Amino acid sequence: MGWLAPLFLAGLAGLAVPVLLHLTRRERGSPVRFPSLMFVKQIPFEERSRRRVRHWLLLWFRIAALALLVAAFGRPFARGGRLAVAAGAGPEEIVVLLDQSYSMALGDQWAQAVARAKDLVNGMGPQDRASLVAFSESPRLLAPSSTAAAPLLQALDTLETTSLGTRIAPALKLAGSTLAASPLARRRVALISDFQRAGWQPDRDAALPEGVELETVVVGGDGAGAANLALGGLELERTAGQGRDRVTVRARVVSSRGAEREAEAGEREARVALSVDGTEVETRVVSVPAGGAAPVSLGPFTLARDFTRGAVRLSEDALAADNVVHFVASPGEGVDVLVWDPRGAGSSNLHLVGALEAGGGDGFSARVAASAPSAEQLAAADVVVVNGATMPGGAAGRLRDFVIDGGGLFVVLGERGPLAGGAAAAGRAEFLPVVAGSVADAPDEPRRLGFVDYDHPVFEPFRGPRSGDFSRTAFYRTRRVEAAAGARTLARFDDGSPALVEARLGRGRILVWAGGMDRLWTDFPLQPLYLPFVRRAASHLASRGAPAEWHPVGATVDLAVLAEAVGAPGLPAEAVAMAPGGGSAPIDRNAPLLFLGEQGIWEIRSPGRRQDPPLALAANVDVRESDLARLDMEEFVAAVAGGGAAGGALDDAQTSPEEPPSPEDVEARQGFWRYLLAGAFLVLISESVLANRLSRGRAAA
Repeated sequence: MGWLAPLFLAGLAGLAVPVLLHLTRRERGSPVRFPSLMFVKQIPFEERSRRRVRHWLLLWFRIAALALLVAAFGRPFARGGRLAVAAGAGPEEIVVLLDQSYSMALGDQWAQAVARAKDLVNGMGPQDRASLVAFSESPRLLAPSSTAAAPLLQALDTLETTSLGTRIAPALKLAGSTLAASPLARRRVALISDFQRAGWQPDRDAALPEGVELETVVVGGDGAGAANLALGGLELERTAGQGRDRVTVRARVVSSRGAEREAEAGEREARVALSVDGTEVETRVVSVPAGGAAPVSLGPFTLARDFTRGAVRLSEDALAADNVVHFVASPGEGVDVLVWDPRGAGSSNLHLVGALEAGGGDGFSARVAASAPSAEQLAAADVVVVNGATMPGGAAGRLRDFVIDGGGLFVVLGERGPLAGGAAAAGRAEFLPVVAGSVADAPDEPRRLGFVDYDHPVFEPFRGPRSGDFSRTAFYRTRRVEAAAGARTLARFDDGSPALVEARLGRGRILVWAGGMDRLWTDFPLQPLYLPFVRRAASHLASRGAPAEWHPVGATVDLAVLAEAVGAPGLPAEAVAMAPGGGSAPIDRNAPLLFLGEQGIWEIRSPGRRQDPPLALAANVDVRESDLARLDMEEFVAAVAGGGAAGGALDDAQTSPEEPPSPEDVEARQGFWRYLLAGAFLVLISESVLANRLSRGRAAA
């Protein structure tokens, strides 16, 4: 208990006044003087019975009234305990944020989270308001702000975990905007999650408004620190032979553990199985070091038909969603790459051609032309790489028509690229999606890639942990470019300038690399990522290449591009998408986009009819969610708390407020003085009634 104006407590000395009044002798009436007694000696008379308290109840009423008045002027407040909660001052606005990412399915974490959310809802006061937000990669408002608990409890009973990862910042932004519009003085966010480190990226916009209390509820306990095995890095290596594709499946088994188990090291054995069209092809046992990864190679098997379905499965553990990766593969016709370089097949193309022809080609073939490609050469090519060559007018026109007809063009600007010949060259290459500037050297420290769009098909295979780090690549020279309107920047250097730009032209695609691809410009050809990047880019640009074998859950896929990639005549009439879990969604033929919100194999077909083979694609979870290492809760709360924090009642929630509220704020929020004044008023009325009754009784006596 504290006092905002403690000097007023000196008024408690006035409590002695009613006591003195009760103990003071009162006059019995007017004295009558008799002359016969005037000479009698006057003797002091002392009446002891008059100095005792006769009306105790009246005395206590008067003392209580004065004490309440003094306390009211002292402005008391309580900083903690039940008294602070009882005086807290009115109804409260609560936003319950419930994490439903797939890592919440570990053990009984989901049951704990739902039970805790129900406790918060059932603990609402009659005038409290609450809303429910479920979040994974994006938040969803399931129940708007209401004083009724039934809609929230009903929504909690129907919720399940998803196949998506965790992103805490967007959920906090939604909670903050909801509470900012609330008229109630007391506002609170209850965040229920396993608080994985991978699910939080610091974001200033995610800070809660001032005065909002943050309650963190950590579910999972020690289970969040346990080791977990996950499958990631799925790649399909193809070898063409005898008219058929032979496919070898490569993946990695990744072991992750929380900070609580860092001391527990040791290898774990895992059984990995490959199945194709429902038939198990091969099984292997691998040893995975704690906190590390182990590669596994399965196959090869023959890829005989379109949309062959496969899966690599790991022996079961506590988290099942990351124990399987699906893929859908179709035979490709091979990708023919024509490299146009006026320097010929020299050192400038050594690494580029070597990356495409490694392993006997694996469906890729590459040839180098020193002069502008002819119409016959373009007709036989799927992808053209312009490596530092200027474009004569006729060649520029042929390349433009080549892309419009569905070909792929990869432009390496370099020192003497197609835009390095002044205004005339820029006019001939105006269909390219960039405006090029000068060459910039980095003599002191090489540039790095500061941004990579891992949602793009070229970079999708590299988004998982231990899939490679593009920021390790050094660039000694780059060319300044500006992306044209409508172009998409897929990668940027650390100074913010574009590194890789893509655009669509007709049925084809164009990629522009802002620099060179040889050792004079960069050490990229020496990096392990170079070979898979070149092949992925060539497959993406080739209109007749195989489609992506899998997509991340949460991606949006253009189904028209998928059908075109395998030579299908188009989407089925009145096509619907059949989800892995059995649900369906209609497909708009004018905008055939499909959101992959669930893990597994998706089918595209007409209702009631089954195409053989049906259009299909695979979706896999983001293995970054499999890393169970937990956030530093003190740093997290300090970054987002809006003036208050409270520890969760479940498990080991850790919270720390940014700054305690001032005594003035606490006292103004509680308003004890109003209750004290009201009590003093009631006591004074009772005292007046009692005093009147006692006076009438004495007068009657």
